[in-house]
Amino acid sequence: MDKSSKKKSYNQYNPAIIKQLKQKYGLTTQFIGQSLRGERTSDTSLKICEDYKQMEREINKAIQKV
Repeated sequence: MDKSSKKKSYNQYNPAIIKQLKQKYGLTTQFIGQSLRGERTSDTSLKICEDYKQMEREINKAIQKV
């Protein structure tokens, strides 16, 4: 059986953004990762997802300007 075709792809989250979210909310990186994957659905989790998307957009804009 070929295992290479069964590998699950994982999302690569920006570690710098994760670090900033950890400082902002005072939560663990595990909780932040679970929130981004959709495993957590609290109000804080939704805010984390929104903040991550906003930070990612700002980073991409800055990269495109260079």
